Amino acid sequence: MSLGGSLSKLIYAAFHLYLLSMAAFLGCAGPGVIPSLSRSEAYRSDERILHRLKAGETPEMLAKKYLGEARLAWMVEYANQKETFLVDRLVVIPLVIQNRAGITDKGYQTVPILCYHRFAPSCDSPLCMPAEIFEQQVRYLKENGYRVIGPEALAEFLEYRKPIPKKAVMISVDDGYRSMYEVAYPILKKYGFTATLFIYIDYVGVSSQAITWDQLRELKREGFSIGSHSIAHSDLSKQKKDEDGKTYLARLKREIFLSKQILDEKLGQDTIIFSYPFGRQNQTVESLTRQAGYKIAVTVDRGSNPFFADPYKIKRYQILKRDMDRFVSRLKTFNNYPLK
Repeated sequence: MSLGGSLSKLIYAAFHLYLLSMAAFLGCAGPGVIPSLSRSEAYRSDERILHRLKAGETPEMLAKKYLGEARLAWMVEYANQKETFLVDRLVVIPLVIQNRAGITDKGYQTVPILCYHRFAPSCDSPLCMPAEIFEQQVRYLKENGYRVIGPEALAEFLEYRKPIPKKAVMISVDDGYRSMYEVAYPILKKYGFTATLFIYIDYVGVSSQAITWDQLRELKREGFSIGSHSIAHSDLSKQKKDEDGKTYLARLKREIFLSKQILDEKLGQDTIIFSYPFGRQNQTVESLTRQAGYKIAVTVDRGSNPFFADPYKIKRYQILKRDMDRFVSRLKTFNNYPLK
């Protein structure tokens, strides 16, 4: 055998041992397995990939490439140190979903949902949030590591299908005031956040105070989620004085089914979340919400939501007070419940 051939075999053997040792360290499926690698990968197993970072690549891009969804960028970020994201460094891409329910021996994860209505430079109503205070609240979320999720991620968490960030929170805005677009949207965009809007159809575009369909489409393109808040924002939990059982049921079906149909057609989506007007519902309303195809329905009952919460009785905190201490107290993302 030539010296060159022997040297080549030694190099191959050394590289083979390197892969095996790396597999042992990273938890590869078994000994002797040399995964098939792409040009950008240094290592691949059933559990993770080592990707050599190229110029311009972001966690969102890597999540889209390897995990199928840019919104799972947090999984890439959690698996690496900040200094890892430099050109030619190896970035770990986790492929195995761990701890879908957020349970530890100290307790379990919960998701707070913040509920707003209107925004303005200055306000005289508890349902209106001053722009300056709202920016303080959003800045607090950003500086303290909170991550805003939408209805899809919440539904996957409640269905025990996918995990969510450890400090996940949802921002929701009810009714469809234009101040959401003119005041809140620029603030949220500044800090890299989105929100979930609950729209009642009859209000869209009716005045200068109401959001328009074009504005909703723009927000949707920017990653905001649009949910239903019924057609006319009427109390669904009880019959009106002039209604019998038949007309009451017809009203419920119109408010719940038709509002979804209109949102689906106008925005080109499958609307999966419903906000009960005034936060009120009964067994019939809940049943029709399920039948209409919504995966989640929200109330204004206070509290955070674990993975075992009833998806049709999801709790929210109405943000009515303007002191930061009260706001911070609503951000409960973990319930201490020692399991040992």
